[in-house]
Amino acid sequence: MNFELIAQSIQYTFSNAKYKDGKKSRIFKNVREQSSADSLAKVGKAIAGLQDDALSEATLIQKQGIQLSEQE
Repeated sequence: MNFELIAQSIQYTFSNAKYKDGKKSRIFKNVREQSSADSLAKVGKAIAGLQDDALSEATLIQKQGIQLSEQE
């Protein structure tokens, strides 16, 4: 049995005193399969800069299906 990538998204966690508990998370959908960790980090840092926040975490989220039967 194999996995099949169905969807991929990225969750960024931003830090700033203006947020409850000092952090705010946002999820962006439709991340390309070919995206590199470096490019995703750069995007997160750019978004953080626009919001006057610090980027504290970035988590790649993958949704994968499991092939239940062997195809001949």
